Amino acid sequence: MAVSADGHEIMSASTDRMIKLWDIDGKRLIRDLGAHKDMARTALFMPDGKTALTAGDDGEIVLRQLSDGAVLHVFSSGLNGGVNKLAITSDGKRAVSGHNTMGKVIVWDIEKGSALHVMAGHFWPVSAVAVSPDGTRALTASIDGELKLWDIVAGRELRSWHGHDRGAYGAVFTADGHHAVTGSGDCTIKLWDLDGFKEVRRFDGHSETVYALALSADGKRLASGSLDG
Repeated sequence: MAVSADGHEIMSASTDRMIKLWDIDGKRLIRDLGAHKDMARTALFMPDGKTALTAGDDGEIVLRQLSDGAVLHVFSSGLNGGVNKLAITSDGKRAVSGHNTMGKVIVWDIEKGSALHVMAGHFWPVSAVAVSPDGTRALTASIDGELKLWDIVAGRELRSWHGHDRGAYGAVFTADGHHAVTGSGDCTIKLWDLDGFKEVRRFDGHSETVYALALSADGKRLASGSLDG
């Protein structure tokens, strides 16, 4: 799920393939925005507040109008497989997708409607994608616990390191762009220094896989969601 910038709407992607827009205040369905051909995994509000970017196991990334669900453009990942994770830059000009076939990471030019870079590096499906606040780098993770930092402007890998003993499923940059937080199947949450590529702090407490992370607006608090409930 994703929450709109004004906090009044939620967009959801589901195993039923549907993308839906909800009114939080009225607790009602506003409209169906359309369906993917397979499981829908991600739905994100675009910065313009008028469009959405959705993705799923069909390997398609779809730019849709929020007003009526009309499809504006379809980005196809082809043989790179389904889209496990998707992130967009703050200016809405680029998107980064992580795939389940050969662990590919693809940078998309939203304005031109085409792929900028197809980057290989992960040997297992990509399980997390985050984009830096300045939109120049991406952090990706795989189900083998490998973390990678990418230059998404040049389309090259900057660093790779084994961050977790099991798969990493949540990733988020801090506001300064020099740190990131990851969650994992090893039940840990880790804060990373992306300049020195060192573990700064570890948060223990979950007893199952950590799947979701979110930072508060002031960057002082972290929320985590896990299979332990």
